[in-house]
Amino acid sequence: MSDLDHEEFHRRRSSLQSLAYRRVGSTEEAKDIISEAWLRWMTARNVEHRGAFLATVVNHLCADYLKSAHTRRVSYVGALVPEESLPPAGPTEEPSQRVERAEELRRGVAWMLELLGPAERAVLVLRIAFEYSYREIAEVLGLSEVYCRKLYGRAHDRLAEGRPRFTAAPVEHDELTRRLLAASRGGELRPLENLLAASVAV
Repeated sequence: MSDLDHEEFHRRRSSLQSLAYRRVGSTEEAKDIISEAWLRWMTARNVEHRGAFLATVVNHLCADYLKSAHTRRVSYVGALVPEESLPPAGPTEEPSQRVERAEELRRGVAWMLELLGPAERAVLVLRIAFEYSYREIAEVLGLSEVYCRKLYGRAHDRLAEGRPRFTAAPVEHDELTRRLLAASRGGELRPLENLLAASVAV
């Protein structure tokens, strides 16, 4: 693999990661998929249409990921990742697509409210959606760092189990969705932090 081939992959990395994210709904899984695509690119030979080849590899890896029942359950969490942290979807995105993204977020919030308790939900949102450290999460929620780590693991177990445990109030659902949209699109994190901390303290 030549230096030009290395440059070719890195030049396309942003668009490939955006593609993977839109398919699997998780920033971390998208990164893993791109890493695997890189390994396959390193061993590829005589590739004629490089962009098409890489897009096909990423799509196949995403399809393999989505076959798992567990990952289908946790994929909604990816909808909470701020769009601004990823490469833009492109100038061809229609208003209907933005509405679809917002609706996906609403479904993800409803799903979390049914499966997770307030503390589990707060830790998961801050950790996955906004990449807070456990120390930062502990400070926001008024909990210990060790306990936050336990809550994060417990949240993933609850999501994998997929068994509804709560009935979410419409007002709670709407408020959390609104705060998440404001945080992801406008960087208004403090109102979200306050909402999550208040839910934990109740």
